[in-house]
Amino acid sequence: FQQATESIRAALRSDPRLAEIADQLAIDETPDGLRIQLHDEDKRPMFATGSAIILERAKLLLQSVVPILNRLPEGISISGHTDAAPFKGSDKTNWELSSERANATRRLMIDTGMVETRFRSVTGNADRDPLLPADPFAAANRRIAITVLRTVKPIWVSPSAGKNTK
Repeated sequence: FQQATESIRAALRSDPRLAEIADQLAIDETPDGLRIQLHDEDKRPMFATGSAIILERAKLLLQSVVPILNRLPEGISISGHTDAAPFKGSDKTNWELSSERANATRRLMIDTGMVETRFRSVTGNADRDPLLPADPFAAANRRIAITVLRTVKPIWVSPSAGKNTK
């Protein structure tokens, strides 16, 4: 995953339009795989307020990431997340909003050249897994996480594993 991470960072640096929003993209490795998160910032959303319409800045980021991800054979998982603010003016909830945003991301990735069969899951998590738990209303909690799934998960050993607990 290291080469993919470096390629994504290089793409962000090489395009001035992407460089100005690069701080809204985070890349890390988790037990599940390589996770790429696109998150909102105050006054710099990735989606139109209360909808699954992807704004231009998010489209640019996604369109730069897809060709790099296409070089990897692993499956893809997408999860949508919201902040804790209740959805206003509709019967819709943050569950629907996060699910719709994850699916809109999947559709854009397919339109950009990702093969549909690569997707393993598309889920909405509402406000249940905040990026910033200390501030559940923070803009950064509104995000999309794209994970390139490991084919074999590493064995994670707890620091207390094997210690005598008497």
